Amino acid sequence: MGWPLLAPAGAGNTADAGAATTTHGDTAADPRDQLATLRRELPAWVELVEGSYLKAMDAAHILMTDFEEAHRLRVQLGEEPLPAEQRIEWMEKLAKVRAAAQASVTTLEQVEVLIRKV
Repeated sequence: MGWPLLAPAGAGNTADAGAATTTHGDTAADPRDQLATLRRELPAWVELVEGSYLKAMDAAHILMTDFEEAHRLRVQLGEEPLPAEQRIEWMEKLAKVRAAAQASVTTLEQVEVLIRKV
């Protein structure tokens, strides 16, 4: 499933000014065909994204549960907390993941607005 790339308005071959072209110079498909293809593909994309987010939420819950269990066991065994370097490294990784997740949420909010328009 791929998204068709269309050239900007006014781009194309001057020898055939009436035909729309793609970014590769090929004649573009009929917009009705493109719309029909998108109508068929979009539900599958939504399911794919939904499945990915459900897996991510489950993984985050498991991670949190495991960290809580590790903390409880450390306290029970009287062990020292993790070294500061390791905690900093993990926090940096989590900050990167969180930023990526926030960007995904922003994109999904934009998609939601577009779905309402369609």
